[in-house]
Amino acid sequence: MTAAMRAAGLDMIYVAVRVDAAHIGAAVHGLKAISVVGANVTIPHKQAVLPYLDHLTAAARAIGAVNTIYFGDDGRLSGDNTDAAGFAAPIGGLAPAAALVLGTGGAARAAAWALGHELGTMRVDVCGRRPDRAAQLAREINVQCPKGITVASLPWEERTRRAGEVDLIVNATSVGMHPHEDASPLPDARHLSERQLVYDLVYKPHPTRLLRDAAGRGARTLGGLDMLIGQAAASFRRWTGRDMDQSAARRALSI
Repeated sequence: MTAAMRAAGLDMIYVAVRVDAAHIGAAVHGLKAISVVGANVTIPHKQAVLPYLDHLTAAARAIGAVNTIYFGDDGRLSGDNTDAAGFAAPIGGLAPAAALVLGTGGAARAAAWALGHELGTMRVDVCGRRPDRAAQLAREINVQCPKGITVASLPWEERTRRAGEVDLIVNATSVGMHPHEDASPLPDARHLSERQLVYDLVYKPHPTRLLRDAAGRGARTLGGLDMLIGQAAASFRRWTGRDMDQSAARRALSI
């Protein structure tokens, strides 16, 4: 992001700050006291920040998660969700009839919402290690979907079976993320095939074990780097009013 800011001639810098769960409210309110144009929010705080914001965009309110904080024209501290647009962009014109989303956090919410609202996926199954959270996510997204589209929850133990039946598999968990490169949310990849697209939102390492296993079964694969760039471009626009030089961001990431 700093590279894109420099490419735009902006006197800005993008830095990472670790915030403990107990201090989220103080951190969000602190943004008003220092000279910042906004912030990104990552796991596990995308839902926890909601009560501390003055305003939510329609997308953030519908998805129930925020990854971008910015100051509105009226000075209010506002929350947006650019993950959904970033998720959908790399898929392009593909309209999967059935999808399996692994995970129950903010990224999973954005993926399920984008599938039901933007990509027209008729059946979306949400699968998480905590069945109560998977069920809640599915209910909250399903009630907003157009008629004929269903978002439902699935027990974690059934993910391998269901993975062999859908057109699109999305990993929105942190399983396989550095430094645990040997892990996969689908350790048994025998059900995967060449008719499927496997989309891993983890972008480091690339490819992940899940994507390597999927490619070995002939499936098409998509990593999380394109989603990362897409959501970053939308955040950049919120903060600066300008389009981001995505090539500068890719060069900085050595993609």
